[in-house]
Amino acid sequence: MPIEARIAPRPARAEAQPAAPRAAPQPAPQPADPASGLRQLLRVEAEFRRAATRDALGLALVNETGKLTRARQVFLLGRTGKALSVERVSGLGAFERDAPLVRWVASVAAAAGEAARPVDLAAETGEEARTYPFPHALWIPLRDRAETLVGGLLLARERPWDEADTALASRLAETGAHALLALQAPARRRLAPRSRKAFLIGGACALGALALPVPMTVLAPASITAERPFVLAAPIDGIIEEVAVAPNTAVQEGDLVARYVDTAQRNALAIAERDVQVAEARLRQVTQGAYLDDKARREMGQARAELALKSAERDFARDTYAKTQIRAERAGVVVYADRKDWFGKPVAAGARILEIADPRTVEVRIDLPVADAVALPEGARVRLFLDSDPLAALDARMVQATPIARLTDAGVLAYRITAALAPGEPPRLGAHGTAQLFGERVPLAFYLLRKPLTYLRQKAGL
Repeated sequence: MPIEARIAPRPARAEAQPAAPRAAPQPAPQPADPASGLRQLLRVEAEFRRAATRDALGLALVNETGKLTRARQVFLLGRTGKALSVERVSGLGAFERDAPLVRWVASVAAAAGEAARPVDLAAETGEEARTYPFPHALWIPLRDRAETLVGGLLLARERPWDEADTALASRLAETGAHALLALQAPARRRLAPRSRKAFLIGGACALGALALPVPMTVLAPASITAERPFVLAAPIDGIIEEVAVAPNTAVQEGDLVARYVDTAQRNALAIAERDVQVAEARLRQVTQGAYLDDKARREMGQARAELALKSAERDFARDTYAKTQIRAERAGVVVYADRKDWFGKPVAAGARILEIADPRTVEVRIDLPVADAVALPEGARVRLFLDSDPLAALDARMVQATPIARLTDAGVLAYRITAALAPGEPPRLGAHGTAQLFGERVPLAFYLLRKPLTYLRQKAGL
C-alpha cells in the first residue's frame, strides 16, 4: 500500500512518490484453513526462489509477505556499509527515495536493532509518526549464512502483531534472504591475519625469486657432421651413370665411388691415339726421305711438332677418360642423401657430389633462428639431445658462430653455430636433435618475459 511522503511538489516527469493511504476498517479475522495457509506459504517460497533478478525478488518479498501476514504496508531495506536504506515498498513500482517518510522508515529500522521485534510507530518522534496511519510495525531482519545483517523487512498495520504472524514473517524473511544471497555475486573471501601474512611472505619470496640470476638458454635444431670432411667434386662435365657405393658406407683410398657415362671420352681417346699413329708414320716417312730430298729435310721439324701435338691431345683424352671413374682419395665413410638422385644427372666440373668423412672426428652443427638469437659468450656451453636418445644429453662447447644469418633448408633465417663435443664415444654421423645453448646470466623475470618484451618492442616500439 502507498505511504505518505511530506515533501515539496515535484515536476510531472519525476518518479511517483508514496501517497498516504487512509485507514480503512480492518475486517474481522476469519478462521484460517491450515492446509490452505501451508499451500500459500509453499507457493510464495517457490516464487522467491524462481525470481531471476534482485528487483523481481524485492517486489515479491514486499507484496507476497504483505498478503500472507495481512500487513497494510511492507518496506524492504537493504544494507550499504553500515546504513540501511529503503529499496522497495509494497504496491509501488517506483518511489521518491529522498522523501521524508522514506528516510524516517530507514531510521526506525536502524534503531530497531538486529533482532526481530514489534515496533510501536506511534511512540516514535517526528511529524511522520503522528501522521502515519499504521501504528503497529514488525521489524524482521534479513541475515546471511554468517548471521550478518544484510537488510530487513518492516511490516506495518493497524492491529498489534501476534506470535503466529511474527513466526510466519520470520519464515518468509529467511527464505527471502536465502534467495537474495543466491542472486548476489560471491563475496570476496577476506584473508585471516595469519593467511594474509603468509600471502605477503609468499609474494615477497616470489618477487625475490624473479630477481635470481639464471643462464639465458635457447633451443635450436642441431645435427652431427664431420669435422674435416673431404668433398668429392665432379672432375669434368658429364652425366653421372651411377654412384657405386651406398650412403654411410666405408671406403678405402682408391676405391671406385662414382662413374660417368664415358661414351664421348672413350671415343675421343681412340681418335687421339689414331692421330698419334698417323703423326708417327708421317715423321718416319719424312725422316727416310731427308737423306735424298732437301724438301723432306725441311719438313722434319714440322712432322716432329705435329707428333708432339697429337701426343699431348692423346694424353689429355686419356686423362679425361680416366676421370670418368671417380675414386676415393682418402679412407672414410661416404656421406650423401640418396644414390637414386644421381642416376643420369648432368653435372658441371666442380659440382659437389658427396663427402668422405672420418666417423671418429665429428662436430655439432646448430642453426640458431634469428628470432631466438641471444648473446652467447666465447666457448658457450651446449647440451645436445639427439632424437635417437633424447634422455642422454651430450655436452659440447661452442667454437664458432657465423656473424651473418642465412636461409636454412627449412626456409628459416638462422645463424650457423659450430660446437665441439666433449671427449667420449662420438655419435653417428647425420644424427639430428635439439641443442640447448647457454648464454649470459640474466634475472629470472627477464628470462620469462623475453618473448613478450621482444614482441612488444617489434610491434609497438616500446
